[in-house]
Amino acid sequence: MATGSGALRVPLPRARPADPRLLLVGLAALALAGLVVYPLAQVLVRSLRAEGAWTLAAYGRAVAPANVRALWNTVWVSAAASALAMAAGTVLAFLLVRTDLPGRRWLRPLVVLPYAIPPFFGAIAWTQLLGPQGYLMRPLLDLLGLERAPWTVYSPGGIVAVLAIHFFPYVFLTVAGALERMDVSLEEAARTSGAGTLQVMRHVTVPLVWPAILAGGVLVFMGSVANFGIPALLGLRARFFVLTTSIYSALTLPDFGLATAMSMLLVAVSLAALLAQRWVQRGEGRFAVIAGKAIHPQSLRLGPLRWPAFALAAAFAVTIAVLPIAALVLTSFLRYFGAPLAAASLTTRHYAYVLGLEQARRALANSLVLAVAAATVAMALGTVIAYVHVKARLRGSGWLDAVGTLPSAIPHTVIAIAVLLAWGRWLYGTLAIILLAYVLAYLPFTIRTTAATLQQIHASLEEAGRVAGAGPLRTFRDIVLPLVRPGMAAGWILVAMPASRELTMSILLFSLRTETIGVTIFNMQDSGYTQIAAALSVVVLAFILTGNLLLRWATRGRLGF
Repeated sequence: MATGSGALRVPLPRARPADPRLLLVGLAALALAGLVVYPLAQVLVRSLRAEGAWTLAAYGRAVAPANVRALWNTVWVSAAASALAMAAGTVLAFLLVRTDLPGRRWLRPLVVLPYAIPPFFGAIAWTQLLGPQGYLMRPLLDLLGLERAPWTVYSPGGIVAVLAIHFFPYVFLTVAGALERMDVSLEEAARTSGAGTLQVMRHVTVPLVWPAILAGGVLVFMGSVANFGIPALLGLRARFFVLTTSIYSALTLPDFGLATAMSMLLVAVSLAALLAQRWVQRGEGRFAVIAGKAIHPQSLRLGPLRWPAFALAAAFAVTIAVLPIAALVLTSFLRYFGAPLAAASLTTRHYAYVLGLEQARRALANSLVLAVAAATVAMALGTVIAYVHVKARLRGSGWLDAVGTLPSAIPHTVIAIAVLLAWGRWLYGTLAIILLAYVLAYLPFTIRTTAATLQQIHASLEEAGRVAGAGPLRTFRDIVLPLVRPGMAAGWILVAMPASRELTMSILLFSLRTETIGVTIFNMQDSGYTQIAAALSVVVLAFILTGNLLLRWATRGRLGF
């Protein structure tokens, strides 16, 4: 070691500059604390406090016989809808993927179409088809010589049927995906051993896709549990309550203690469904259906059953996809609901009225602003969280990903109550509170879609940028962001479309002059303005279908239907 004036000075190690991406982690953590953690904690706290003291009194009222009946109704209605959806979705997926059924190319978009229609639109359409004066019910009663139908769509059975129709594409898509990836050598080995077609299906095909069937069924169950529009439109008239409509009734009193306690019951049901899904997916290796070689699924020849099977599949697809839309369009042009189906009964005045109605125009504008803002904010926050977790792998980013994904297990009714309790004091009566609820509800979707896109970008591209002297932020801006932009655009559209016609959260948060299009149509239908509600529904459906075409164009057919 040298000393003195001529000594060699050993430079001290320079402090490593802080990674500027840590600032993104901090900002994302702050946003999630205010957007996710604080509102959801408010629901739990409010359910346990009354008059300044901790108590379980609200839970005592939540388990009163009427509310337990609503809980039971929620479970059995959702389970029945799931069973119907699993049966229909599995059969259709097998016919369209693994057989030589004619018309498979155009049947598939029709089968998936009910998912694109807002659930409460479907409920409105089916009341027009199967209600006491419905387009299908009246001819059927005349044919049978009956004055009154022995069954009504305003019943638990009607709720089950409409829920199954709306959510069965979940099962169809998951099972179709599993069948398309299945290694057909397993079936061929069974045939070589002398097994017939039905034996192959029973002992090989169905067991291999069984996890996909159950996973789709769990998704249907969760969607049915959280749904508000269908049980509200079809069940309230029959005094048939499920948890979502019971919570809505408690809030209208208002009784926040009871509403939050029942919300926790709703969360418990959803979490139980999630745990069931995890249980279904345990030990995935036992159900591996993808081999390491090229797969060319062999179409099963239906033989003489080919055209009868086509007739049944086409009739089913037309019934669930075309008839509801046709009913809405026809109703929107009739002078009054129940008018004779003749040219003299048709008019366009309902469109002129609803498009000139200030409330309808305001609702359209509000929904458009909320959809654009929610998709933009959720996508921006979701992109930051996905990037710091998937690509940057910064410390603490795993927690951001977990907290940001948490709302996917929370029903939208509970999210609306959470935002109302947390920020209602300052924001109630503004669009901002509805925007916060939308961002909270759709944030998990943006995280997952962006993360999937980021995982496709090879790390060598970022490494090349760093070798060229670019910092982390510039590497993200100039390399990562351009590559992930198409996926972000697709995710943006997929958030904007459901947000533009959302009902469950909006109906709990809207006030005078902050109505959304979903709330306006629901109130019109609930008040008996059937033709006007149908006209506005058709306008919104045109917007949704146009958005789907844009989505398919943006993703080159990878997303949409």
